[in-house]
Amino acid sequence: MLALMLPCLIPAAHSQSPLSISELKKQAEEMQASGDNNRALTLYAAALSKAPEWEEGWWKYGGLLYEDRQFPDAARAFGRLTRLAPENPLGFALLGLCEYEGKDWENASLHLQRALAFHYRLTGPILQASAYHLGLVYMRTNNAAAALLILKRLFYAAPDYAGLPAALGAAELKLQEIPEADSPIRGAVDLASKAAVATFEDRKKDAEQAYQQLLSQFPNQPFAHLDYGMLLESEHRDQNALAEFLAETKVNPQNSTAWLWLARVTLDDGNAASAREYALRARALDQSDALSYLVEGRTFMAQREWDNALAPLREAEKRAPQSSEVHYALVTVYGALNRKDEAKEERQLFLQTSKAEQEP
Repeated sequence: MLALMLPCLIPAAHSQSPLSISELKKQAEEMQASGDNNRALTLYAAALSKAPEWEEGWWKYGGLLYEDRQFPDAARAFGRLTRLAPENPLGFALLGLCEYEGKDWENASLHLQRALAFHYRLTGPILQASAYHLGLVYMRTNNAAAALLILKRLFYAAPDYAGLPAALGAAELKLQEIPEADSPIRGAVDLASKAAVATFEDRKKDAEQAYQQLLSQFPNQPFAHLDYGMLLESEHRDQNALAEFLAETKVNPQNSTAWLWLARVTLDDGNAASAREYALRARALDQSDALSYLVEGRTFMAQREWDNALAPLREAEKRAPQSSEVHYALVTVYGALNRKDEAKEERQLFLQTSKAEQEP
């Protein structure tokens, strides 16, 4: 099947070369070593038309195409390589990098994730480039949380990686791409990056100072108050965090996450009615988020209204079946309602999900 598909990648004329496969391979490698990439590409293509199972050839051919910025052809070459060597993460990495250059975010995400699936240490330039570009793909697809996670991993592996600080700042502010150096918000990105790095390094005072500077210079920057509030909440400074979450709802009222954080902090402060109102505000903006249902359920639990708590908690479970927090809440509610069998079942789910959350 592979041989039948080759003509779409390699011109048919190459298959007519009078040279043997071994001669083509040798000459291709010699031309590559001498820097004559155009001639090397022609020879590799001819060799691969005769030897389509040659893994190393696809690797070298794709690499030359990538260096020459012929990304669509390079992607097809690395696609062949991944079929021949599906256990090789670097093939998927380079395939994903080619797709990134072609703005094929969906496939780039799929293949870069596959490349990184079992390489958490991110050793080597190709895997580090994969992590960086996967973070950019996540930003492009409005998944800032995933972008921050992968960029944080890259920071721990290669803190000096080119472009990483700006990417971190852009992800912190939920931007879809890194702004140009002369952009009006580039200063906000740089300060958000400074805060993120300080947080990663557990320099919370420096992080707080960076956030304060960010908000002083860019008081209406969406997500800046939210990020600062989350830092304050992690330090159990609930009232300060609450003020930042409220500020975020004024700057960015369509941000459901700010309303959810307001709900959680308010609930922990003992105001169930206000917490429920905030949770419903968040749900009006994003009905798919399980957290609004969980918080609503917990507000009824705080008021010991067990029957009212059950429906939103069940909705939370449908949307987040892997959440130990949801299962724990249901254990409590079913226990209070004396529904022992259901409480037992939720307890087992709680134990399973808790274990899964603790695994690396």
